[in-house]
Amino acid sequence: MSDPQAWSGQPYLDEMRPGRLETVKLALFATYSVDLSAVAAVLLALIGRNNDKGSGTAVDFADAIDKLRDRVKIIIQRGRIARPIALPRIASILDQFIVEQPYDERERSWHPKIALVAYTGPKGETRWKLWIGSRNLTRSQDLDAGVLLDGSEKRAKGRVRLPGIGALGAILARSASREDADGIAEQLEAVWWDAPDGFQLRSLLNGLDEGVALPSEPPAGAVDGITIISPFLSPDFVKKAGDWGTAGSRTLISSMPALTDMARRPGKPLDGFSKILAYTAPNVLADEAPLALPGVEPASEDDAEPAPLALHAKIFCFHSGEKTILRVGSANATERAWSGRNAEIMVELEAGEAFASGLAFLIGRATPVTIEDLAVADPPSTSAADALEESRKVLMASWNPVLRRDGECFSIDAGAVPLLAYPEHVLHAGPANGDLLAWQTGAVRLDLGTIPLSLQSAFIQARISGPDGALRWMQRVTVDPPLEEQRDLAALASHMGLRAFHDWMRAILSGDTLPVGGGAWDEDAGVQSNRPQSLGYDRLTLEDILTAWARDRTAFGRADRHFAPYVDALLAHGENLSEREKADLNELAQIWAIARTRLAS
Repeated sequence: MSDPQAWSGQPYLDEMRPGRLETVKLALFATYSVDLSAVAAVLLALIGRNNDKGSGTAVDFADAIDKLRDRVKIIIQRGRIARPIALPRIASILDQFIVEQPYDERERSWHPKIALVAYTGPKGETRWKLWIGSRNLTRSQDLDAGVLLDGSEKRAKGRVRLPGIGALGAILARSASREDADGIAEQLEAVWWDAPDGFQLRSLLNGLDEGVALPSEPPAGAVDGITIISPFLSPDFVKKAGDWGTAGSRTLISSMPALTDMARRPGKPLDGFSKILAYTAPNVLADEAPLALPGVEPASEDDAEPAPLALHAKIFCFHSGEKTILRVGSANATERAWSGRNAEIMVELEAGEAFASGLAFLIGRATPVTIEDLAVADPPSTSAADALEESRKVLMASWNPVLRRDGECFSIDAGAVPLLAYPEHVLHAGPANGDLLAWQTGAVRLDLGTIPLSLQSAFIQARISGPDGALRWMQRVTVDPPLEEQRDLAALASHMGLRAFHDWMRAILSGDTLPVGGGAWDEDAGVQSNRPQSLGYDRLTLEDILTAWARDRTAFGRADRHFAPYVDALLAHGENLSEREKADLNELAQIWAIARTRLAS
């Protein structure tokens, strides 16, 4: 929230950027859902290259892949990767950063939102950041809330230990299939943490392990009143919370669909709350509510009204005199979230006046409603979306597809006949960058045909269609045998083209201190026939190479390690290179070989 009267904060991506002369040593993210543009934005931020739009150039993207490979993992609920209509081809190589948790969502969901990042300084020191909140790794503009903690190896005034942080880090590391989980846990337990100004860190509420419930009861001590902020509700939890604190001092802030549903439930779960306020439902991938029906075209920018604020934050406030104890994180006000059925995370803090202005902002932007008004409001019609979502969950629970590979020939092996909840629903599947193909009734396998190396990916896409809509998403699956190690080279070389390759080599030679040009990372290269034959870019010269070596031999060594493999990949997979560009590239390879020979003598 950027309003001056709201809680102080910084854009999420900016907080992920390393400091001066720092590099990212390790980054583990947990989220329920992702879209790949947000994944790319995080990678760009982690090398300090994200721009004000959360994007970067093709060269920036290539550099992020190169530097962060094996250092970054994003753990998500299986089947919760958004599939945009126009997917950049190069986004397929982001598969190496995604790990899916195979929970059956009918029973349990992977629902935490965490960023745990370790930075290495110029003297080898380690600095940590821990973010816990409600925001998924998507481009959502909903109202979200999170807490950022800064960690240091050095003790200082105001810094405290955070019991349980080691266990949290170990769970994330093991989920990411890292072998150093115990070492990460040991490092984290020795870290001292700073809370945001005006807040005191109390405890970590870790519900990541299966069957581990979060402490839903109020903290010890007198509670004058409560404020619960949650877009999704369940009647049992809301009824219980309606007995906390003092009558007449209980506030509930939620989404209009959730409140309308509660007003119709037996047992009158809303009766314990003296103030009820509503927001629009969050516009995100399904969280604990059905997806909106797809296929509805948004209004054009010229015709669109300003979008109403939608709520996705989860905050539980316990007021006592001048102070407030609050719990912030991923758990909604539902029994499922707090009973151990979901994997959830919350952090508990104590706040004074620093919190009051933000809470007043949130209350002031909401719409007051009464139970009587809610009871007669028209409930949202979501039956078709509910049915599609149910079929998705049944499918996710019934298959664990493997992408079989024979050279460049691929097929999806489901292992068993895929199941859907309704006979009128139809399943289509396909490669990340290819067409969707109908899955034949009773079939276990779907042939995908030939996929060139530069387009190969561990992502597949799927769609469930019904009479009144469809759901489309992506999954990260096992590839057997694994993709060739040269896949990234082929994909990046095909995507960057010759101009960006020159820019990238020049940036590496300069120690990454020079600005780099080129188009945005998610712009697919145009076809050869649309480009002039002239070489309209600044070519690398022998003088450039020798000057770089004299200035920084380490930078030259890094560039040299990348040069030959990328030249080979460009020649093999640069389908859009003209004959003149190929000749130019071969000439550059000869110049580089001359330089290497001179420098070795």
